[in-house]
Amino acid sequence: MQQPTSRADALAAIPVPMPDIRTVTTPQGLVRIEHPAVLKPWLARLLPPTLSRPMRTLELDAMGSFVWTHIDGIASVADLARRVEERYSCFAAEAEQAVALFVRQLGQRGIVALRQDRKD
Repeated sequence: MQQPTSRADALAAIPVPMPDIRTVTTPQGLVRIEHPAVLKPWLARLLPPTLSRPMRTLELDAMGSFVWTHIDGIASVADLARRVEERYSCFAAEAEQAVALFVRQLGQRGIVALRQDRKD
């Protein structure tokens, strides 16, 4: 998948949860995500294909949990940032930066993929 080429493209991207993750909501209302570890390419080639990747657990804070509950494969990064801005009463630029960084980190861990809807 191509990386977004501009700020507008990045904000228009739609995060989509990967199918091989599991989520649990803690009694405190925080989200815990269990996902397969991302392996270095050389290590992945050495492992037999029948061997499953080790699982990792990521526990989100309150803001991360709020964003995660709104990642539905429909809302764009900009939509998520607007929800954060409204919920946490912060500036739009702060919300956009925080959500974009959060989504990027989830992507690096293989938890979400970014879809670009083309409006041609």
